[in-house]
Parts: sequence; C-alpha cells; structure tokens
Amino acid sequence: MAGRDTYHHGDLRNALLDATIELVRERGAKGFSVSEAARRAGVSPSAPYRHFADRDAMLAATAQHAFTELEARFTALALEPTLTGRAAQIAVAYVAFAREDPARFEVMFAAGIDKTAHPELLDQTRRVQTQLAEALSPHVPPAELVDRAAELWSIAHGVAALTVGGNLRHVVDPPRIDTIAASAARAWATGTPGPGR
Repeated sequence: MAGRDTYHHGDLRNALLDATIELVRERGAKGFSVSEAARRAGVSPSAPYRHFADRDAMLAATAQHAFTELEARFTALALEPTLTGRAAQIAVAYVAFAREDPARFEVMFAAGIDKTAHPELLDQTRRVQTQLAEALSPHVPPAELVDRAAELWSIAHGVAALTVGGNLRHVVDPPRIDTIAASAARAWATGTPGPGR
C-alpha cells in the first residue's frame, strides 16, 4: 500500500477531492467517509491525513474548490448594462451551476461545514460575495451593496435549492427553471431603489 501512496504523491490531494465529490454524488454529504475516499483514491486509510486534518477538512476543501468554480462562472459573464439584466444573468448562471452538479452544490451549502473553522473556504465564499457586490455596484449605493448582494444571492439560491431538491418539478417544467430564476431576479431588481434598473 505504501507504493500506491507514493504513486499518488503530488496529486493525492486532488485525487481525494475527486473521490469526495464522487461519494457525495452517491451517498450525500452525510454518507461520506475519509476511509472510503482513501479507498477510492487507491491509498491507505491514513494517507488522507497528510493533507486534511479530518473529515470536515476534506469536505471544506471540496467546497472551496466548488466556490472557486462558481467565481469563475460569474467572472465569465458578460454583464448587461441594467440592474434587471445583470440580476437575471447572475440568477440564471447560479441555478445552472447548481443543476450541473447537485452534489457539488450540496457540499457547498448543505454539508454542515462551519466555514469559520476553515479560513480558506470562508475567504473564497467572501470572494464570491464581493464579486456579486461589484456586479451590482453601478446601480446600488455603496452602503447597501453587501445587503443587496446577499438578497440577490438568497433569491438565486432559493430557486437553485428547490430545483436540485426536486421540489419544483411538479409545478414547473425543467426548461422553465431559467425563466423562473430570471423573473424572480428581475422582480427583485425592479424593487431595489437606485439608478438604472
């Protein structure tokens, strides 16, 4: 087994993160275990502890990676000039991100991770929050940016969580999910005081 650990040297961390998200896809975050992730990565049960302090640290690192992917998704948006347009774009992109990989979304938000115990994860989460605030900044007074960004995130998150949880499928056909997300975001933007709706 030591030879297998050596084989993964330099990439063991990423192999374990891949195994973590694979297990969450199969069993949910509550069904994830370090020993099973190690087995999937082809290393000994003790090998993960070279990179992660415990189970929560592995989940936190997986969540951090997912938030980095979300940041990249938002960075790639060619934002529209109006607040209503931007809000709709952000909400639709967020819901699409969640729908692409519900397990990734679960690790980010529903794994019971205390972000304050994992500074790198908390910092990455804050980068996404800052990114949202910057997208809104041409249309929202500076003193309100944090709250308004949190409002938009909450709206998008609500649609995403209902969608990946299967709670909208009896009400809305899957192709209309984007329309719902965009409509909710536009309604929020229309009711937000400030210039350039």
